[in-house]
Amino acid sequence: MERITLPAELRRNTSKSERKQLRKQGRVPAVIYGRGKDTLSLAVEERKVQQILSSQGSNVLVDLKIQGAGKGSQTETVMFKEIQRQLLSQDRIMHIDFIRISLTEKVEVEVPLLFTGDSPGVKEGGVLQILLRELSIRCLPTEIPEHVEVDLSSLEMGGSIEAGSLSLPPGAELVTAPEEPVVQVLAPSAAEEEAVEEKAEPEEAEEGPGETEEES
Repeated sequence: MERITLPAELRRNTSKSERKQLRKQGRVPAVIYGRGKDTLSLAVEERKVQQILSSQGSNVLVDLKIQGAGKGSQTETVMFKEIQRQLLSQDRIMHIDFIRISLTEKVEVEVPLLFTGDSPGVKEGGVLQILLRELSIRCLPTEIPEHVEVDLSSLEMGGSIEAGSLSLPPGAELVTAPEEPVVQVLAPSAAEEEAVEEKAEPEEAEEGPGETEEES
């Protein structure tokens, strides 16, 4: 897996006004934690983070080159743990959590599923239902796959593919429950009944959002 170098600056002032000022300057407040070391408050350039996410995705190894940490700079190897985005504009990053990693210890990640092949059940008029878009696996940071393939070419009418039947890279461990269905093909009548049942279920009231980096 490719490693990306991202410059970062140590933040000593973590006030609300300082975070707002950073964002006006095109920088993003961030923290780095994990592996028994102190949590550090940082600032990174939003444009460079966006470039990494658009070209590599969030499952990427990042060498944070931190300025302001003693003499010269210090480098920490991390991965994205959480990316908070603006509620009304999802393309705007508000805060980032980085987590320290070891290249010799496995990490748990969400890997996209890639659906390939033509399902015989769909050709017969069945309705394809994709139930999972990502798979949770555990593997070494240097061996995180870009995706996990789901071959639909043997998926018949009324059949399904479970997580445990998917082929993972050597050394990778499945975290998602093996019996979890990933995709299925329903007969047209069954699909229509399911759609009617979903519409008939009352919607639960959503709880108000808690305090976030954007609000604090």
